[in-house]
Amino acid sequence: MTSPNARRVYEMLAAYERGDEDRVRESIDPQGEIYGAPGIVNSGTYYGYEGFRRWIDQWREAWSEERFELGEIVEVDESVLVVPAHVTGRGALSGLEIDQVFGWLYEWIDGRATRFHVYGTVEEAMEAAQRLAADRA
Repeated sequence: MTSPNARRVYEMLAAYERGDEDRVRESIDPQGEIYGAPGIVNSGTYYGYEGFRRWIDQWREAWSEERFELGEIVEVDESVLVVPAHVTGRGALSGLEIDQVFGWLYEWIDGRATRFHVYGTVEEAMEAAQRLAADRA
């Protein structure tokens, strides 16, 4: 049985892929933190849905094609999840291909993403998730 928060991850990605901006907006807390770790094309910290849009627009500028395949979601605690995200794509300007498994960290509170962090590896995401869970314990 998939947890409600794991289902939210799938629902949010599906809404993003079909261009359902309203559903994506509903998924993100107005103060939600969007973070791309150093080394990611769009590294930095952004807030709320508008921050997510700026962050994702930078991603889309870099890649002309993209495809996401989610691995097994790890629930670190009742609110924090780590998602292995296999991303393939082609650089918009360079034509270079990307084929990498990123670590996505989500924190869900009251049905909304209060954190969506992207790390270069699943291990980095797990370390960050474990620190977050320990800080709240």
